Amino acid sequence: MTSPALCLDLTRLLSRVGRGPLTGVDRVERAYADWVLGVDPGAQFLFRTSRGYLMVNAGGARAFLAGLDGRLAWPKPDVLSRLTGKGDLARHRAEALLRRNALGRCLPSSLFRLLSQTLREGTIYLNTGHSNLTADCLRAFKANPDVSVAVLIHDLIPLDHPEFSRAHIPDHFRAMLGATRDHADLVICNSADTERRLADWMARDKAMVAAHLGLPELVEKQPLDRPIETNAPRFVVLGTIEPRKNHAVLLDAWTQLPQDALPHLHIVGQRGWATQDLLDRLDAHPLRDVAIFEHNDLSDGQVRTLLEGAHGLLFPTLAEGFGYPPLEAARLGTLPICSDLPVLRETLGDCGVYLEPLDAYSWAQTIKKRSEGSLVDTAGPAFDGPTWQAHFEAVSRALAEIGQGTRT
Repeated sequence: MTSPALCLDLTRLLSRVGRGPLTGVDRVERAYADWVLGVDPGAQFLFRTSRGYLMVNAGGARAFLAGLDGRLAWPKPDVLSRLTGKGDLARHRAEALLRRNALGRCLPSSLFRLLSQTLREGTIYLNTGHSNLTADCLRAFKANPDVSVAVLIHDLIPLDHPEFSRAHIPDHFRAMLGATRDHADLVICNSADTERRLADWMARDKAMVAAHLGLPELVEKQPLDRPIETNAPRFVVLGTIEPRKNHAVLLDAWTQLPQDALPHLHIVGQRGWATQDLLDRLDAHPLRDVAIFEHNDLSDGQVRTLLEGAHGLLFPTLAEGFGYPPLEAARLGTLPICSDLPVLRETLGDCGVYLEPLDAYSWAQTIKKRSEGSLVDTAGPAFDGPTWQAHFEAVSRALAEIGQGTRT
């Protein structure tokens, strides 16, 4: 299948430069960057910088991704970087690299002109990171003849669970969905569950496709900074430490476990927003550094070392759009013990154990049984996780259909 002309928005990845490991949504945008570079030699990439918009070609995008990966040093700040007074920040050095490779650039108010000068005929604009997902931006693309817009929506958590978002986020997210409803030709969903939830927000005739996100390639194991206690059962919880991820139920569960044979809980993830009560409790927990251990900055290889061979991956999340950690655990042969959410049953099937997320007693009892060996893995074939190849095959078919609609 011949690929249409593609323009991928990489603004989210630019915003992450210098801010530590990539999040789940960041990794999706990165996977799309690699795919677009592989299928469209003339691909174009849009960035919104601190000074306006930039459009770069495939060579510029490859240089940016090399810098993001640490394979290329960011250049010294240019004149515009120094004018901001922040030229030493990694993001502004990345912007200097992008300006060197720009096909064109403009102030925010002149985006339509930039697009009309640089976009190829029949271009499909892909927005997968929710950056620039505004009515003004999408209108600027749609004002160009023969240009289509495809948007990937990751979840509806800000609307379904506003308590897990900063105060301004639900209104902002509602505006993004409105822009998507009014201007997108295709909506890509990461699961059938997301598609069902999103259907009420979209027009009935809106083209939509559900395609599970792919698992990243396995990385080599790397040693941890401190050795793992091998005599105690090991459980891992993986994800940003924030209220939605529901670490509190695990702290409750660990106080209910037999204190003479405590398994070890390894909490892996950066500390998130609005979690001071939780963080205070974690810092003061009597089992901290005895049976509960926190890891804030592990590499992917170190996470694999910790997860592989563990008695279980604990995932007590209260809301999820997709949920990578249980899938990554199942691929390594580690049992996922998860909240009973539709999307997790959709992606994991019979390969997981499902619990009510707020029932600390059930979590404690399940962890106890797993530690003692009385809870065994479900019999059946090895876990066959979702792949990026299957995702992009489904997306390619959907893009081809909207591309044909634009040309007719």
